[in-house]
Amino acid sequence: MSAATISEPIVDREFALKFLRAVDRPFDYGVYFLFHDWWAEAPDEAIEAYMRELNSTPGVEEFLAERYLADPISLDDLRACAPGTLGDGYRSFIVDNGLEANLATNYRDFNAGLSAKGTLDRLPDDLSFTIVRGFQIHDFLHVLTGFSSQPAGELAQAGFHYAQLRFPYHAFRFAVTTAHVAFVKPEYITMSMDAMCAGWAMGRAAENLHFTRWEDELHTPLTELRERFGIDPTRFDTF
Repeated sequence: MSAATISEPIVDREFALKFLRAVDRPFDYGVYFLFHDWWAEAPDEAIEAYMRELNSTPGVEEFLAERYLADPISLDDLRACAPGTLGDGYRSFIVDNGLEANLATNYRDFNAGLSAKGTLDRLPDDLSFTIVRGFQIHDFLHVLTGFSSQPAGELAQAGFHYAQLRFPYHAFRFAVTTAHVAFVKPEYITMSMDAMCAGWAMGRAAENLHFTRWEDELHTPLTELRERFGIDPTRFDTF
């Protein structure tokens, strides 16, 4: 094999600059934007590998066939949920963290807008649907796991997602975080690794939460759901 072949870049160098922008300041150029920027020059082998990972996940076949996406939920809907239910915990999580704007976000329309621009031409439909549904259920999973919306809690939640769904978005989250800590903020090594590993361990121990219609479980007691899916936050450090 020639030296030229060995040194030929695999990761597109223009995209690499965007990745470094996220590594410099993750909150200024978030993983969500990086995720969408990747597809234009993503290696075919990587896209195919992510599709194999998705299709090998138990329960995904029915999930992809149904393609369920919920309409945004209102706080008025959630106020009808009794204390101790998923809906009540979800309402508290949204209000306590000032996430009312997120509650009204229509991720389906946002993703459709990017698709119309041609940004996501090489993003497979199944992965596109999964990312939209993932954003719809993200805060539900926060309530179920007990991880906060603070940076450490979000890292722990990312670890949980990554353990259950080997998805490019979560892979990018880990890549950006570990690179930022390595090259910019080494004082966060212990915190970030503890958080990500706690989420990963919880995700590996629990049933997969990504394919459930949580909007149908708003009135179900949170303790019942945790027992059903094998979630025990007391077994892990929570952040």
